[in-house]
Amino acid sequence: MADVRDLLKKNEKEPVLRTLRKTRKAFIVEYTCGLILLGLLGTLAVKGIALNQQLAYFVLGVSFVSIGSAEFSRMIVRYQIAEDKLMIIYGLLKQNKKNVYFQALAFIPDLNIKQSRLQRLLNYGSVYLKSGGEHTFEIRDINNPQQVLDTIERLIEHNKSSRVRME
Repeated sequence: MADVRDLLKKNEKEPVLRTLRKTRKAFIVEYTCGLILLGLLGTLAVKGIALNQQLAYFVLGVSFVSIGSAEFSRMIVRYQIAEDKLMIIYGLLKQNKKNVYFQALAFIPDLNIKQSRLQRLLNYGSVYLKSGGEHTFEIRDINNPQQVLDTIERLIEHNKSSRVRME
């Protein structure tokens, strides 16, 4: 009976240690284009330069789509780190959820960070796990990837040591 209670407690909502989303820095091109177009429209309006109304609406629409698509991309994927697993959640209304348990990762030491030069300067990047030559999971375009990697490594070690104590 105690085993069933333990299982039910385990199935309850686990406390999430950290929730991550893609950083806005990853969408700097989209934000810059949108803001430049809005700035151009504003400058033309302030200087009193008449612009074809259809063209003005088109430019306004393109700028909103540029900024909106970046925000939508950020909101569609989130990563949650719990004490014993990493949850990768895709979607807003219809959600797909992938759980990666740290106990299984205890025997796979290939956790890495991938950053380009610009990402390194802006302190964002991707953390990924390679297993048998293929990606098991990837946390893409997050702030402070080294800190996230350290957290995951610490949790893997914690789960590994608690598993050894149980045996």
